[in-house]
Amino acid sequence: MPPATSPPPGPQSVRSLLASRHRGPQGRVSPQAWLFDRLDRPGPHGSAAEIRTLRAAFGRFARHPRPPVLLGCVGTLAALRASRGPWRPGRDGAVVLGAVVAQPFVEWGVHRLLLHASPGTRFGAIGYQLAGYGHGQHHQDPTNLDTMFLRPREVITGTALAVVPAALGPVWMATGMLCAAAGVLAYDWTHFLLHTRVPPRSRYYRALWRGHRMHHYRNERYWLGVTSPLGDLALRTNPRRDAVDLSPAHQ
Repeated sequence: MPPATSPPPGPQSVRSLLASRHRGPQGRVSPQAWLFDRLDRPGPHGSAAEIRTLRAAFGRFARHPRPPVLLGCVGTLAALRASRGPWRPGRDGAVVLGAVVAQPFVEWGVHRLLLHASPGTRFGAIGYQLAGYGHGQHHQDPTNLDTMFLRPREVITGTALAVVPAALGPVWMATGMLCAAAGVLAYDWTHFLLHTRVPPRSRYYRALWRGHRMHHYRNERYWLGVTSPLGDLALRTNPRRDAVDLSPAHQ
């Protein structure tokens, strides 16, 4: 029998742990922690299962405290790219094409190697923090909007790191940083939409919708793509439903 392990901390304990890392010697909260807490207002924020139309989805996405922070960061990188000079189809188009091709594999790698890493490993610890309150919390209650979106803490930190090469590097790098941010936004929006009750209308979206439901309710080791199934098709994690057993989490 494997040794017993303590369960991962819940949302409130994770929030307290992260906040304690930003306290000064007198126990005062640092300006960064104060800002992140102001931007990431606590819930409850409701359930994605309440949303049945695309219009309602746009409204809920805009009203939730987290997505507007991501939208602002994408806008910041877009303005920075515009300040670097005109668009050149050959140079910038190649960067955009590369980003589009890479997106499914980046999603697959982050999802499989970090977010679903073993809890006791280094990758598991990193993945748990990258997922906000923990990707495991999202899998326990997939439609809960409290744990649905990327947190301002990660979004702002990532944007701050992207601003340096975008501002000081070659122009194509500014284009690349904007593409990366747009890819994150596409992921956050699509992932949210897949958990709503907005009915699939296109064949492509239906494939994403079906795959993500099997990822949550059949086996979390498969169907890892969110904005595209290309990574799953190339890396053989897109099997027929009946070819995969239920994971222990669903038995």
